[in-house]
Amino acid sequence: MKYKKHFATGALAISLLVGGSSVFAATPQDLGIKSTGQVYQKQSKTLKVKVAGKSKTVGTIGSITNTGFTLEVKNLKTKNLSSIDVATSIETTYSKNGLNATASLLSVGQKVIVVGTLDKTTNILTAKTVKIVG
Repeated sequence: MKYKKHFATGALAISLLVGGSSVFAATPQDLGIKSTGQVYQKQSKTLKVKVAGKSKTVGTIGSITNTGFTLEVKNLKTKNLSSIDVATSIETTYSKNGLNATASLLSVGQKVIVVGTLDKTTNILTAKTVKIVG
């Protein structure tokens, strides 16, 4: 039974309290319980929540325009480079080293992480946040 070990521990504790004995078992092993691993530890699973439509893309800036920039992205499996147009707006937030930054800090060849919504038909990533890495 699953709760046999709990019952034995509780029964011994009650008998010691009622009987007035000064003997106390320090561990479950002192009671003759061999294994306590799975009974006393509950395993929890980490749930990953994916927001529909959101995309996190890492790459280097290829060129900068008035409406955003071009992001050069390397496919980790095929090692091929591809280009994504990133559209920015006044609502786009920028950060560098954990501090707020501005778009003026962007330069060609700089590594960035862009979070936003990717339109797969036009291959345009509308940036919500841009984190400047290097």
